[in-house]
Amino acid sequence: MAKNDNFRKSDFEARPPKSSGGRSVIKPLSVLVVLVVAALSIAFFLTRRGEQAASAQGNPATVLNSKPVITAEGWVKGSPTAKTILVEFGDFQCPSCALAQVKIAEVLKKHEKNLKVVFKQYPMQNVHRNAMLAAQAAEAAGRQAKFWEMSELLFSRQAEWSNVPDPMTFFNKYAAELQLNPDKFRSDVMENEIRNKIYRDILEGQMAQVRSVPTFFLNGNMLQNIKSDVEFQQLIDKAIQSAP
Repeated sequence: MAKNDNFRKSDFEARPPKSSGGRSVIKPLSVLVVLVVAALSIAFFLTRRGEQAASAQGNPATVLNSKPVITAEGWVKGSPTAKTILVEFGDFQCPSCALAQVKIAEVLKKHEKNLKVVFKQYPMQNVHRNAMLAAQAAEAAGRQAKFWEMSELLFSRQAEWSNVPDPMTFFNKYAAELQLNPDKFRSDVMENEIRNKIYRDILEGQMAQVRSVPTFFLNGNMLQNIKSDVEFQQLIDKAIQSAP
């Protein structure tokens, strides 16, 4: 147990009586009683302090579950200053994510000045073997200002690289098409900082209860049970119309 600043070790130490010979005489039973009392006192204090903190701040888990906090940080399309924000958690190996790019392009074409679209990485490695490396390739291209261009190639050419043993062969080819610095691209793909950035997106998605891809949040609220692209468009239209 970590030491608590409100207690000093001396507060709980037994001060044994001295014998006539000047040596300390310690009775084992007395020491045991003192130690038990001390432990119970510390436990009671920490429990009460935890209850008070929870009462003052609310239950963090409850807050997260009732209203997930989705940041507007990520790769941005549309207007960076728009008040209506659409966040996508996506996976480059996901066929549905590739199809979703079409309807995103349509709403952006209609609301380019009033809509901010944010892409966050959510590679589902348990079902998509090359999704994480594809996410790293997109981030590496982003360091050379070509994230969206690499994203477009990854989505449109999924059939080429999705199930091959070494997708980097294709990613290097795409980097060459985009005229990226090849050495920097290959180095950046494997950099820990890029992987950590992706893991932060994944963690945010997990905290927001993302279970599948693509998952969209409109102004912080998860869009669920959307039956058609028309309904998707109408929800965004309404959000933009009611924006302050």
